[in-house]
Amino acid sequence: MSLRYNENHAPLVRLVYSQVKVNGKIELVPLELYADGSLKKSVW
Repeated sequence: MSLRYNENHAPLVRLVYSQVKVNGKIELVPLELYADGSLKKSVW
């Protein structure tokens, strides 16, 4: 498995999920959590 990095060269720690309400329904949105504490919307 290859490591993923963000633009600050911090390694990916894990995927986390955030709840978002869309049209009255709750959906889970996957986010990538990096070692520097930044979050980015996952493309997986």
